[in-house]
Amino acid sequence: MTRETKLGLFLLVGVFCLALSIFLLGDFSFQNRYFINVLFNDVTGLPDKGKVRIAGVEVGGVSGVELEDGKAKVRVWLKRNIVIHGDAEARIASTGIIGSKYLELTMGSAAAPVVEDGGVVIGTDPMSLENMLSTAMEKLGSVVDAFTGEDSKNMGKNLSATMDNLKKITDTLRLALYEQDKKISEIIDNFHSFSEDMAGITAENKENLAETIKNIRDISEKLDKFVQKIDKGDGTIGKLVSDEEMGNQLKETVTDIRETSKEARRVLKRLNYIETKWDYTLRYDGKYKFYRYDVGLQVSPTPGKFYYLGASNVGDKPDNVYDPEEQTTFNFLLGKTFGAATVYGGAIRSKGGVGVKVKPLWKWDPWRRLEVKAEAYHFSRNTPVSKPKVNIGGQVEVTKWASFGAQVEDVYSESSVNTYMNLQFKDDDIAYVLGIVGLAKP
Repeated sequence: MTRETKLGLFLLVGVFCLALSIFLLGDFSFQNRYFINVLFNDVTGLPDKGKVRIAGVEVGGVSGVELEDGKAKVRVWLKRNIVIHGDAEARIASTGIIGSKYLELTMGSAAAPVVEDGGVVIGTDPMSLENMLSTAMEKLGSVVDAFTGEDSKNMGKNLSATMDNLKKITDTLRLALYEQDKKISEIIDNFHSFSEDMAGITAENKENLAETIKNIRDISEKLDKFVQKIDKGDGTIGKLVSDEEMGNQLKETVTDIRETSKEARRVLKRLNYIETKWDYTLRYDGKYKFYRYDVGLQVSPTPGKFYYLGASNVGDKPDNVYDPEEQTTFNFLLGKTFGAATVYGGAIRSKGGVGVKVKPLWKWDPWRRLEVKAEAYHFSRNTPVSKPKVNIGGQVEVTKWASFGAQVEDVYSESSVNTYMNLQFKDDDIAYVLGIVGLAKP
């Protein structure tokens, strides 16, 4: 193994150790998050790095507590996918009577405006255990005084007066029920008279009622004739219902409409899937001491599948500097993602090749940001060695659009160590244009 190869492997280990130190030391995190402020009059017992929960689920943490205008301002960080509205409620809760305290949040109603990064939520001041016990003891003392103080001497008199009042109320109710009994009898008599009047009205309108029944019978007969015509196929509606050929045509029309609707939904779904990203990489060759530039466009027509079109070593090389790589070579790749692994192949730097990327710790966040990769191309090379060009390296995703890494290029020959920065920017306009072009195809 050459000295340059050893140096490259040493740098790879160094990059991995640096990423490990970033995650383990301090309060640093790669989580996509934002901050809000919660104001309280009292935050006694809330730890400086306490947890933040919604419905018992941990969604963030306390970043710091400070005094501002006589109130306690709690700075809170939340995961980016957690949306808090302006009418959200915040209170200090605990896991038990003497358990650790944490900040409990509600998300608020969807009608209220969203609290942006740096926004403020007014918290509900907690009722401390000491205050609750003090209030309970005061109430208990009042009850005891009522039974043992001077007022207790009049308690017997008050009870006697209460019993007299109950007796008077009972007598009043008895008299009221007697009077209501008379009224109920009158209501029954009135209902009997009403029934007799209704019988008289019915007798007077007996002829009109018979005529109404006759009209209903005529309407029923006409409706029956209309249904018979439909069964025989007479008229437009009858032909539509009884004619077999017309029925088949109607079924075919409905089937065509259904198939067209399904195809439209499928095409629109594919249109929404299309995603495009601009890809830019700045590489520094530690062996030859100069920079290289790569640029390209990645198109994903469906989740997990992508096409990549770009160029490597763009531009002219520095004067009087040896560069084993060809200038302005092209990349055209087709790739597929299988869980934690991505496999791709095609033209790599204008030569046929294949590659693979793997996230070995993809099940654990934030370790899933670490990715190792290897690619081989130019399999027909004869000089300076009769072996393909092989690049091996790794990178750490710092944000969704920026990654840093290192790789050993041309392991069998040059073994040059390249450190690099990769930037990716999503472009919805190109995705929209590609979708429109796809819809326009015959």
